[in-house]
Amino acid sequence: MTNVNTTTNITVEEVQAALVQEYTSQKFEKVMVHELFGLSQPLPGLEQPIPVPVERHPLAPKVQDGYVFNEKLLRRTLLSMRTRDSIMYVGDKGTGKSSFVQQLNARLNRPVININAGPGVDESYLVGCKTIENGSVKAVDGVLSYAYRHGLTCLIDEICTLRPGVLVSINDLIQGDEVVTLKHHGIDPSLDPKMLMGLNNGMTLVRHPAFRLFATDNTGGKQQKDPRFSGVNNQNSAVRSRFTSMKVGFMPADKELAALTNTLKGGVVENVHLAMMVEFAFRFRSAFEIGEAFDNISFRELRRWALKMEVYGCIHESFMDAIYGNMEQSDQLLAEHLFEETFGQRLILDDVYTMSCADQLDAIKAITAAAA
Repeated sequence: MTNVNTTTNITVEEVQAALVQEYTSQKFEKVMVHELFGLSQPLPGLEQPIPVPVERHPLAPKVQDGYVFNEKLLRRTLLSMRTRDSIMYVGDKGTGKSSFVQQLNARLNRPVININAGPGVDESYLVGCKTIENGSVKAVDGVLSYAYRHGLTCLIDEICTLRPGVLVSINDLIQGDEVVTLKHHGIDPSLDPKMLMGLNNGMTLVRHPAFRLFATDNTGGKQQKDPRFSGVNNQNSAVRSRFTSMKVGFMPADKELAALTNTLKGGVVENVHLAMMVEFAFRFRSAFEIGEAFDNISFRELRRWALKMEVYGCIHESFMDAIYGNMEQSDQLLAEHLFEETFGQRLILDDVYTMSCADQLDAIKAITAAAA
């Protein structure tokens, strides 16, 4: 594929036309949205079929059979994609923010490139830099600028763990400007100022019509006191304003049960046990909402519990390893109480949780006395 973004002696308008021509030259099929996403009824505003590339893109995520979509979130996302919005999904851990983006693009057959943010991700990682190759200076893309140039979907997970200054530096890309000047590459002092917007100087980036930017975060870059999310940075409000921010919560109980059931498929775990697992999760989440618990229970953890139940064959051992072991001590006490309320039986824990060193001392004293 010719990189029309860096071809010399060509105008921005010609690059944009070439990108559109390149993208639309693919073979598409028209698909009803609700059928594509496994829904029973059309979504308001999305009653007409949409084009989906026929040939599977190698960077498109794998479709997860039985994935359950949040219909309202899906509708707002698809409509926002029409206007090329950058979208940030904000919500508690394990609410399915990243998996939603992956499965959305899997159904649309859109290529995705993913970034796991953190304090080590800098501007050059996102939008590139200049390097030396074979004795010559060469401009190279970062992950985000490459996606911008070639029409990939870019997903930045935990975006607010980036240093605030890094996000500010890519405001024009988040905003979705049609033409971006990569000033961080430096300016050739011999270059005529009239040529700064030319495409032969290695500084100009033209947005591909298929590019979309998604991000996920627990706090959305807002001020927060929750110690669970230490390491998350407060972000500039001007940066946040460039995103369409969508709140992602836990799925309704019936959909969470359906997703859990679809995860297993083996039939080893009885439906009544799966239903009680979901009930336990919502009991604990309710306690968290009113401040009785330190942490929440994510669907990720719930899914791990079900999978371990399928392998272990024991509701107690599977809960102990999938949920209980990661909890704060105060939450463990609450979990034992809610487990008994939900399952009608006391939680049976391994000795390492129930037997103290004093108990062991008493046991060895008894053994010693019997042997004397």
